[in-house]
Amino acid sequence: MKICPCNSGKQFTDCCDPFISGKTLPQTPEQLMRSRYSAYTAVNIDYIGRTMRGAALKDFNKRETENWARQLEWLGLEVLDTGMKDHDGFVEFIAKYSSNGKAEQTHERSEFHRKDGKWYYVNGKDPSRGEPVHVENKIGRNDPCVCGSGKKFKKCCDGKVS
Repeated sequence: MKICPCNSGKQFTDCCDPFISGKTLPQTPEQLMRSRYSAYTAVNIDYIGRTMRGAALKDFNKRETENWARQLEWLGLEVLDTGMKDHDGFVEFIAKYSSNGKAEQTHERSEFHRKDGKWYYVNGKDPSRGEPVHVENKIGRNDPCVCGSGKKFKKCCDGKVS
């Protein structure tokens, strides 16, 4: 049996495959993000397109995405943080891959929205750029600031995040 590429430690058939094959829907943003990573490793770009809405879908080019995914050797996924409230959620992760023999990684904080019971990827930002993905009522005033400054949210970006 094949271990799931998303690094959950589960068998692929018990983890991401039911989502990718359409047998069931992801119930959390993390399940959707993990299944999208697994779809990239399998170059299943149709699934990637079906799980997007809004700005992400507007900028999506299936052919370019497929060519990009085929050129990579996928090395692993690390989920750093997740959260959800009502119909909004986020997942911060690092996806590791090799491109032309050079180890690289993508560090992203992805934003997800649920519509009609289905989660969609809508946006992603590089957390090091100080561009947080905002999940309403998720950030407490005494929580570390999402911009990565090391300060408490109330002393940093509170009031600046829309």
